[in-house]
Amino acid sequence: MQNHYTTLGIPELASQEQAKVAFKRLAVEYHPDKNPNNPVAEELFKQINEAYQVLSNPVMKQQYDTTLRFVYSYSYYVNHRPAEADQNFKRYHEQTKDPKNTNLFSTLISIGIIVYMFLLVNSVHNFMSRFHYYQALQNIEIKEYDTAIDELSYAIGYDKSFATAYFLRAKLYSEHFRFPTGALKDYTKAIENALIQESDFYLERGIAYGKINEREGAITDFSTALDLSKYEQKTAQEIADEYYKSLKEYELAIEIYTTLIGQDSTKSIYYEKRALAYANLQNDNLAQKDFEKVVQKSENQTEKRVEIIAKLENEVKNYVLALKNNFILINQYPTESNFHYTRSNLFFKLNNQEKGMENLDIAIFYNDGKKEYYVQRAKLLLDLQQPDKACKDWKKARELGNTIKNTTLDFFCFDELDTN
Repeated sequence: MQNHYTTLGIPELASQEQAKVAFKRLAVEYHPDKNPNNPVAEELFKQINEAYQVLSNPVMKQQYDTTLRFVYSYSYYVNHRPAEADQNFKRYHEQTKDPKNTNLFSTLISIGIIVYMFLLVNSVHNFMSRFHYYQALQNIEIKEYDTAIDELSYAIGYDKSFATAYFLRAKLYSEHFRFPTGALKDYTKAIENALIQESDFYLERGIAYGKINEREGAITDFSTALDLSKYEQKTAQEIADEYYKSLKEYELAIEIYTTLIGQDSTKSIYYEKRALAYANLQNDNLAQKDFEKVVQKSENQTEKRVEIIAKLENEVKNYVLALKNNFILINQYPTESNFHYTRSNLFFKLNNQEKGMENLDIAIFYNDGKKEYYVQRAKLLLDLQQPDKACKDWKKARELGNTIKNTTLDFFCFDELDTN
């Protein structure tokens, strides 16, 4: 066992202030910056820093001092016991008439010493393991993740059943090092060594399985996490989101969102996420039913419907359902050019060029000051081989401040733009 007091060159059980003064002096002397390419100085500096971290912390110092007393008391007993003790034991042994009692007494003494040493070593290992674990927490706080991994590895080295250390190292592997296989191994160790089965352990391992596309493992762990958490809302929502985003298991996501709605029907987020899952399955009627509940619960219903349309268009790619919601907005605001422009883009994505151009014309009619509208229509007209109309729109876009370059239109319209 390393003696931190000896490392700092101060008396045993010295005060925190003495440790601080000694550390400052030695740290300056052995700092790597003053001893480049000197592995000995580097190692000494590490030992000095480790000693100070323990002795400067009141709780750690108290635990360390207690352990140190145990170690030294046993060492002193073994190496410095008085000769009279051996002589008395020998005399007692010689005078004992019953050898069976003597053997029994000796055996009990031996067992006692073995048990004491076992508890002592276990106590030291447990202390060192927790010390390195707390060091890792401090490193994580200042985002020194490499050092945190090292500290957690030391903690596990001292206590190979330290479930929380395995779990924390797995989280670091998963979130900061993109090392899912290492994370999976540590999550498994955490689960194997946990005294009480934790839903978080299975949840995080399920996420790790999802990252390497091990769908069966992920689904099994998510199911266990749900059972252990007794469908706690935060855990259930996170699992449903993983089913939706990572695994694309929309039916399983819908099942959980439905349960969550049963627990708390006031949260519109559950309806919205279930609606998006339905939309991915092309179950438009059930999706729209949920979307209407979301809109009704919203403070700004128009803004919420615009948001829904954007998600349907860009994330889900369900253009038909997006058009349905867009049509509701146009009925409410028939002269709003943005809604016609969105409708135009949706029709183009459905390869309905005629409807797309028709709605783009309407958008420009209601707002002829949007250069983006003219830029898009110019490009479309050029594709339809109507260069005269395309050039007219390109010129209008330039007048409105467009700076976007298009080699074909710039070349084709250059003379016309110059002469006009």
